[in-house]
Amino acid sequence: MQTTTREPEMPAPTPADEPRRPGWARWGWRAFLAATAITAIIGWFFAASMDPTSGPYAMDERYPFGSALRTWQVTVGFDWIAYAILFGAAGSVARRTGDRRLWAALGVSFVILWFPHVAIGIALAVAGE
Repeated sequence: MQTTTREPEMPAPTPADEPRRPGWARWGWRAFLAATAITAIIGWFFAASMDPTSGPYAMDERYPFGSALRTWQVTVGFDWIAYAILFGAAGSVARRTGDRRLWAALGVSFVILWFPHVAIGIALAVAGE
């Protein structure tokens, strides 16, 4: 007895079945990771500028982390590290859910974070300093 097997016909490929070209989904995520890493590195750079001094401390004379400017740098550094952690976590959630409102909120928060620094940089460049 001879058996014949029949292969089922394959349906025509649909656009969803075709391999995806690397596009915004791939490069956008890499840009997001780079922005998060750069923010964390800048924060670490400022936080590492800590220069502790011996106590006791008197306010407006000598701060625990050095001068008033150095103390400001250290606190901003830790703020940026915390922002990078939260930014990365929210981006991970946004990638899984695909929620455009969350992506928009992340974009707005990133612009707000960088706006004063870019504005000051442009003002200094225009002033020639």
